[in-house]
Amino acid sequence: MVSLTKKNNAIDTGMTLSSIAHQRLQQQHIAQFDFEKPEDVVSWMGAMQAQDYLGALWGVGLRTKNTSEAAIEKALADRTIIRTWPMRGTLHFVAPADARWMLKTFTPRVIARSAGIYRQVGLDKKIFTKSAKLLVAALEGGKQLTRKEVYEVLERGKIAATDMRGLHILGHLAQEGLICFGARKGKQPTFTLLEEWIPAVKAKADDAAMAEFTLRYFTSHGPATVQDYAWWTGLTATEAKAAHELVKSSLVSETIQGITYWMTSDHVATKTKSTGVYLLPGFDEYLVGYTNRTPAIDTTRFKQIAGNGNGILSSTIVINSQVVGTWKRTIQKETVIIETNPFESFTKTQKSAITAAAKRYSKFLDLEVQVG
Repeated sequence: MVSLTKKNNAIDTGMTLSSIAHQRLQQQHIAQFDFEKPEDVVSWMGAMQAQDYLGALWGVGLRTKNTSEAAIEKALADRTIIRTWPMRGTLHFVAPADARWMLKTFTPRVIARSAGIYRQVGLDKKIFTKSAKLLVAALEGGKQLTRKEVYEVLERGKIAATDMRGLHILGHLAQEGLICFGARKGKQPTFTLLEEWIPAVKAKADDAAMAEFTLRYFTSHGPATVQDYAWWTGLTATEAKAAHELVKSSLVSETIQGITYWMTSDHVATKTKSTGVYLLPGFDEYLVGYTNRTPAIDTTRFKQIAGNGNGILSSTIVINSQVVGTWKRTIQKETVIIETNPFESFTKTQKSAITAAAKRYSKFLDLEVQVG
């Protein structure tokens, strides 16, 4: 056990940037994947970025015991996990009980910021209203349509879906709470009416809902900063600080190199070190859940996982809590080929551990694996 000295929520545990990364692995259930159901993972995390759909499935899978890609797709089809645009204008997996509140709370600013883009492609309130009517008529009764089918509905209604207009219409109507993703049809995503897809739940008071959600973030993602929370939700700095104040009494903090990190007290009960090796998908919460990623990756290496300024976060290899390289997969018949790209040459022991991690991923996919 660690001796804690607490004053005004501040503690002194000798925590370092490295130990912050180890604690995040634990709290995000990467180093301790003991959830039985995929939906429990998503609820614990609050939200999980799901822009890269197949990668996001693995993001849930690596945090779940003995699961498979098919099992997580079933959870989505069974409506125990919802995929929609609830924060930052990007796709996430969320719990059904959270979806409506998140859309109501976090998307108005995203919609307002998109006004310029909408004007550029010729979209306005009148077109969105007409699009909504067309899609309600096409989707009522539990129907699920692919993107191509949705675009055909719009085109028949004299609304052009070309030049990204269709995608902006889908995102906007999802952010307004009209539609969300349904089950996949083959390899194609489908869209359905949110009100029909998930039952309505009794709404909590805004402060109570915000407090619960904020506490979940600092529990599942901590140690984290208030600035991290603002980035993750898309709230303003003032709004994030106000949300943090709602749960501050349930948290403890430590300041390292002038930066204050917040967490629940159980985070610091032991100095657990994760010496494991993990293959994380692109956009995984271990990185995308924070604006300050220095505990997990050397800032000089960040460009190697962030592409060429195109917003892409590559799939990463994590050893001893640190990002040490990237990886990508190629599916060939009944085999998944894992190609690694280390920042520095791997040792023989590291290569063996990466192969073991790749085997867990291959089991998730129900495919044989080759590591290159």
